[in-house]
Amino acid sequence: LCTVMFCSLEPQEDIRSAATEASMELLDKVFCAFDQAVRRHGMFKYQHVGDWYIVACPRAAKPFDEEEQTSEYPAEYITSMIRLARDLQVTAGKFNSPESHRPLWLKVGVACGPVAGAVIGTLRAFYCLYGD
Repeated sequence: LCTVMFCSLEPQEDIRSAATEASMELLDKVFCAFDQAVRRHGMFKYQHVGDWYIVACPRAAKPFDEEEQTSEYPAEYITSMIRLARDLQVTAGKFNSPESHRPLWLKVGVACGPVAGAVIGTLRAFYCLYGD
């Protein structure tokens, strides 16, 4: 099992329409703050693409650790992910859109279920998670 959180920084129309240096600096500041929160909560940043930010439980970071993968799934991974989701929402609200100057907010979805993970490719190899 693995817990995965998908986050979408909003308002997307403001962020995507302002492909400026200021908007890229804003995304960098927001995602650096998110990275710090992920570390505080003991989770694993899977990736970010554009204004999407994806986090997985620590089990996803250790796909070949037999002890981690075969042990009972720790319930605290789920509660830690929910706490992290709230922390990220609060963090996003501390930043304002470069276009509208409205506070940013975060749409969050959390799922828990079976996954598989592996490094895929040779050119710019990337660790991929697969699951329902």
